[in-house]
Amino acid sequence: MGTTVVFTLWLAWLWMDEGQTVKIEKPKQFKVQEIVKVQQEIKPSVFILPAPPVPAPNPIEQTPTQIEPVRAKLSPIVDVKVEKDKATPSPESPVKIKPVTKPVLKEKVKPPVKPVQKTHQISQTDAVNGRVLLRVLEHGKGPQIEIAWPSKARERDGLYRVFQNCFAMVNALMDGKGNLFRKTEARGVRWEINMDRFSGFLRQASGQLPTAEQRVMRSISQRHRMITDPRPVRIFPRHVDASLLGGLRNVIGDGYMSAHSIQARYVLDKGRVLIQDIYVDGKTKAGVIKLSPAKRCRGQA
Repeated sequence: MGTTVVFTLWLAWLWMDEGQTVKIEKPKQFKVQEIVKVQQEIKPSVFILPAPPVPAPNPIEQTPTQIEPVRAKLSPIVDVKVEKDKATPSPESPVKIKPVTKPVLKEKVKPPVKPVQKTHQISQTDAVNGRVLLRVLEHGKGPQIEIAWPSKARERDGLYRVFQNCFAMVNALMDGKGNLFRKTEARGVRWEINMDRFSGFLRQASGQLPTAEQRVMRSISQRHRMITDPRPVRIFPRHVDASLLGGLRNVIGDGYMSAHSIQARYVLDKGRVLIQDIYVDGKTKAGVIKLSPAKRCRGQA
């Protein structure tokens, strides 16, 4: 009870003394404002410590024999041929290099160059071996041989002149019974061919014949009108066909006698007669055969 009375009297005294109240409240208010102002002006400082330096890795010691292969593989040259005598990493410690994926400029692709094939000059041994092969062929054994003429008319005409002037080729018509007729025999008389001089390997001409050959065949047909089922054929001297077969045997090898078919084509190159694009049972054989003339050429090819 006493405490209540004292508190009441103190409040009354404060209310009556207005000047003192102002003096008391202003310092309190001023102090509060100053404190707030100081607190607003003080800003915390932030310190960023630098990251500790990363220690560099210790270099790996390598011997000169270990470094050489790495330098060779890191070379910027593309498609480098590796020589056999260069040092390479051992199998126990292979060196793996991550491929570099950089854009590569595309160059114009050139067509593949056809390899130069070796030209076989028919030797005396080839000619001797060819005589044996010719006799086998005349008895109906051995492979079927087809040699195509050029597709262009100008080249066919040139080849025909060379065969006549340099290889002593003979044109004839063969009837259904196998009789041969030339324009030099009498009318209706067949040609008694000398098999010691001429080859029994007769070529049946087909397709578009050379212009000069067409005239020859027409002349034979007019001379021997009684021929039934006439077929144009070409006959060469025996040593010419022996050289041709010996050259084919040289290119084909041991598989000549076991072959079923041999195909090739004639090519006239600066007056020389070549046999190229040789196929044996459908498979190509690398090599070119140069035929040897049968005699000194008369005229120009």
